[in-house]
Order: sequence, then C-alpha cells, then structure tokens
Amino acid sequence: MFRKVVTALMALGICVPMAATAEPSTIASAGQGSSTYNYALAISKAANEDSDMDLRPQPYDSTSQASPFINAGEVDFGLENAIAVRQAMLGEGRFKDHKMDNLRLVARLLPMRMTLGVREDSGIASVADLKGKRVPAGFVQAVTGEALITALLASGGLSYDDVERVQVANFTAMAEAFVAGDTDVLIHVIGTPRDEQVSRDVGGLRALQLGGVEDAAVKIREIMPVASLQMLDPQPALTTIKAPTQILQYDYFIYTHADEDDATVTALLKGLYEGKATMVESVASLDWFEPEAMYVDIGLDYHPAAMAFYEEHGQIK
Repeated sequence: MFRKVVTALMALGICVPMAATAEPSTIASAGQGSSTYNYALAISKAANEDSDMDLRPQPYDSTSQASPFINAGEVDFGLENAIAVRQAMLGEGRFKDHKMDNLRLVARLLPMRMTLGVREDSGIASVADLKGKRVPAGFVQAVTGEALITALLASGGLSYDDVERVQVANFTAMAEAFVAGDTDVLIHVIGTPRDEQVSRDVGGLRALQLGGVEDAAVKIREIMPVASLQMLDPQPALTTIKAPTQILQYDYFIYTHADEDDATVTALLKGLYEGKATMVESVASLDWFEPEAMYVDIGLDYHPAAMAFYEEHGQIK
C-alpha cells in the first residue's frame, strides 16, 4: 500500500525521498523448508540481483492459504499450481462461492515434476505395492493434495479404498509424517531441496515409476486434466532418479493481483528473464524453467504489465 501511495505522489509531481520507495515486495509460498518456499527464495535472489526489486518470501501453511491475501492486495505475488490457481480465479472446487476475481497470472515458472516416493529399503517397488500401506490423506490446507494422491495411485490401479489413510494438513506435514515413519509414502517433488533432504533423512528415497495399468494416462487426466505422464531421464542433480522413470507433471505459476504496480510486475519478470542461472544455483529443478516460455495461454487473465512484457519479448504468438 505504501508503495502505491508513493507512486501516486510522484505522479502529482510531489518529491518523495528515494529511501521511502524501498518498501519490500512479497511473494507467498508454503512454509519454510517446503518446495515452494525454496522456489520463492530462488526467485527472490534472482529478482534482487537482476532487477531493482527487494523481493522477500512470505510463508503460509500452504500456497492456497495465501490466495485471499494476494486477491486483497496485501501480498504482491504468489506461487501456485495450474489446478489450484484456476480454481481460485474461476471459483471452482474448494473455491466454490469464494471466487478470487482480482487474481492475475504473471508467469509460468516450471513444470512441476513428481511421483510417489518411498524409502529405498521399504521393499516397495511399484505403485501396486502400496496396497494396504499408510498413505497421506486429508490435506485440509492444500487444495491439490488428495487429488494428487488419487491420480498417482490411479496410475497403478489403486484408490484410497486400497490403502490406509493417514491425515495430514498440508505438504510440509506430509513430509514430516513420512520422515517420522508415520506413513509409507509421500508425494515426491523431484529436484527440490526439501525432498533431497527427506532422502538424506530416511537413508535414501526411491522414486516410483508411475503407470502399471493400460489406461494410466486417461485415469490421471480424468482426475487432473492439466497433468500428464512424462518420462524423466537421470540427471546429475536429481539424486532420486536413477533410471528413466515415468512421472507426473503440470505447470506451476507466479500470480499477482490486478492492482499490482506495473513497474513491480515488470521488474519481477526482468529478474526471471535474466536470472535463471542464479535460481538454478538454489534449486536444481529450476533448470526446467524456460525464460523464453513464461507465457502460456491456459484461459486465465494475465496482469497487463505481464502481457506487455511478453509482447515486447515475442512470447505471444
């Protein structure tokens, strides 16, 4: 709010001391140590080094919990998957009767790649082997938690009826329950510092191959239309991917509110466009970020300053 007041005063020709314009911008994420918090740290580092921003992570219990604050303009930016941000902007799913009319997309960040992860010494070698095992459920603070588990299990011909449900609040609680030995599996977000740490904590994490039933891709699309199955080859930075592995992926986005300053949106995009190397230093999976493909039409509105940036950089065909 203070930044908007300063902008208005400057437009009227009223001199404002430069020190007063240094109010930090914020980008919402899940809690410290989560995958999205690490993304937010990496984005902030790039924005602060490669633009004139002072961007700082603002953690919440889950990314979905931040949506109302961004919609109200109390937080500048947020991180969210394509499923949840679509539900928020259109008033669907858990956002039914709570449509966030003021939200606007800023950029596609990267394809989020994930599978089910188990302990290396668990004896679990496939999704089908999870029958009767303890699986995280509930996710009352995370829009996509149960949908993801449902889709991942369905790829191997299972459902929640085939496993033992263990209630967790969000993705951070899911990881903590897995490390504590309260569950046999977690949603493994590949290439993230959080899951690299989880792997170290449990003596090795095995990334399960998705599929196992003939119509696995169809089953996943029925549950999560924006998701797809992809083969992922081993890479030096991906310690849990030891052989070509079929995983699930869908896009993750940065978003804002309609009233965010054009200059702030442009500065963030400049930091992203020029700062990939800086971000990859923090999070290995951000190597999948494509600065030349930050715009993708998913039927949702972008912030006007973002559209201007993409037109200038030839990303809108």
